[in-house]
Amino acid sequence: MDEACIHSKVRIHPNAAVQKVGDRLLAVGPGDLLHVFEEETGEASPVAERIIELADGTRTLETIAQMLCAEFDVDPQACVSDTVAFAKLLVERQLLIVG
Repeated sequence: MDEACIHSKVRIHPNAAVQKVGDRLLAVGPGDLLHVFEEETGEASPVAERIIELADGTRTLETIAQMLCAEFDVDPQACVSDTVAFAKLLVERQLLIVG
C-alpha cells in the first residue's frame, strides 16, 4: 500500500474486533494480539482512534484524511501521508483490509 492507494476504501478486518473500553479504543487481530492506539507519551491517540472509527468500508483513505483535517488541527499534506502510513501498518497487523 502506498500513497496511490489514497483512493482505496478500508474497513476493519473480518477477523478483528474493535471495542471501546473506558476511554480507550482496543483492537484484537487474528493473531489474538491486543492493540491500543497511543501517542509516544502513552496517552490515547484521538487521531489514530478516529481513523479506526472511520474505517467502515464506505470511506476512502482520502476521505478519512479530509475528515481528520476538518476535526483536528493538522497539516493536510502530512495528514494524507500519515493516514496512508498508519493504514498500511494496520493492514500489516491484520486490523484493516483494503477494498
